[in-house]
Amino acid sequence: MKLSNNIELLEIGNSRVNLVLTWDEKNLVLIDTGFPGQTDDIVKAVKNAGFSVEALTHIIITHQDWDHIGCLTNLQRLAPSAKIIAHEEEAAYIDGRKTPIKLAAKLEQYDSLPQDQRERCDQQKEFYGSQSISITETVSDGSILPICGGIEVVHTPGHTPGHIMLYLQESCIMVCGDGANIANGQITEPNPVHTYDMPLALLSLEKMKSYDMSGIVAYHGGYISLKNE
Repeated sequence: MKLSNNIELLEIGNSRVNLVLTWDEKNLVLIDTGFPGQTDDIVKAVKNAGFSVEALTHIIITHQDWDHIGCLTNLQRLAPSAKIIAHEEEAAYIDGRKTPIKLAAKLEQYDSLPQDQRERCDQQKEFYGSQSISITETVSDGSILPICGGIEVVHTPGHTPGHIMLYLQESCIMVCGDGANIANGQITEPNPVHTYDMPLALLSLEKMKSYDMSGIVAYHGGYISLKNE
């Protein structure tokens, strides 16, 4: 789904996660990398947008959760020259130096969890332990990547401590990761079940709303235009 002349929404898999591809004459940027096992779907979606995964110059990760870094190791192999970018507070969780915070919390409660949740913990522990990820560049609130019309980093902690949104300056589209959802055509708060610090997440949501936005992309909700609001 084309959102502007240089932004494509990539709807991936039955889970309908929403990745964003943006480009200019010299750069091809992917924001987030889906669930584990979705590499082929991403390669196909990028091809359908008129590009090759091997041509990626940047991969930006909004946060550490496995449905956002699921195919990062594979994509890094396919596009070894691509810069891998994440917030400075997230990098250690993404590259394996630290156990992701939500997984660590579940592991502390492991023996008391229902069987299905223990199995999910086991899957995530195996996944994170099998990754080989190198973060090329860390960013902070207000960092601006001078590519693709300008990409501003908006630190929006709450869902995770280093969660970021990406404000695409040329189009005024906010790629909000899991910092907001869309329901019934309206922007809604992030899912409290999967949010590390809900009060902080709500403050971050207000921060997002302070931007002049033509639309937003919610990772699990898709795109909503705000042009008439």
